Amino acid sequence: MSADTQKQRFLVLGGMNMDILGYPHRGYYAKDSNIGKVRLKPGGVGRNIAEQLALAGAATYLLTAMGNDSFAQTLQASCTELGIDLSLALRFNDPSPIYLAVHDAQGDMTAAVNDMDLLNSMTPEVLSGQVRDMPTMDAAVLDANIPQESIEYFLSQASCPVLDDPVSLEKAMRLMPVLSKLYAIKPNRIEAEALTGEANPERAAQKLLDMGVKQVYISMGAEGVWFADMNQSGHIPSIQLVPSSLTGAGDAMCAGLTMALAKGMDAAACAMEGVRSATKYLKIQAQEME
Repeated sequence: MSADTQKQRFLVLGGMNMDILGYPHRGYYAKDSNIGKVRLKPGGVGRNIAEQLALAGAATYLLTAMGNDSFAQTLQASCTELGIDLSLALRFNDPSPIYLAVHDAQGDMTAAVNDMDLLNSMTPEVLSGQVRDMPTMDAAVLDANIPQESIEYFLSQASCPVLDDPVSLEKAMRLMPVLSKLYAIKPNRIEAEALTGEANPERAAQKLLDMGVKQVYISMGAEGVWFADMNQSGHIPSIQLVPSSLTGAGDAMCAGLTMALAKGMDAAACAMEGVRSATKYLKIQAQEME
């Protein structure tokens, strides 16, 4: 068997956009012009997860909506360089999605605006051809940037385990009708509370299990992750906190979780792989910021 046929094969369905990220030198001051650095880089929850999967050596397909402008050219070139397969991506004659964020001195996001309207073009009718023709996958990752009816359609057709990232408080609510169809979910604390009404991660995770999800991973930023399945639950702290922006760490965690669950690992082992993946990402990012 060749090396290529031994690779894990993953589908990522979700957003790709250009990130415009601000890092004030002396912390963030509201309603002021903060002196600092601004970075322009390819991003998007789906795209970032796909990047981490591809860097780990997996055959990675990104099903996303792409615009028709200079940003789209940059995004495509980045995917090509990383080895992310865009053969399933949808092309539209519109501007590319953009994510604008400002961070504080600790690297946490203080304010952000996302312009992801193009993803509303990913209707079930448009997705049907891509889903029908895609190769067999070991697992899929779904981010909640796409329309609710498209989330429902994809989950009705999926033949592999699907891990979902709710993306945001508002978009997390799109998952309420389909929680029982998800194999795994990785919300943060706020998203988990929105879905369950429970602020405590342990109780929120149990409620998500009661609602039909097989594995739950509640991301708690620098505090690590709370994991749970029907047999076990617990907390895994961050392995090492490094001084850099936390943006993207959750996407790296999602990639680690996906690779582990595709191997049939239990929730505890998957959570550990997710934390390791996030920590590795943060270390690399800190080195790049120096």
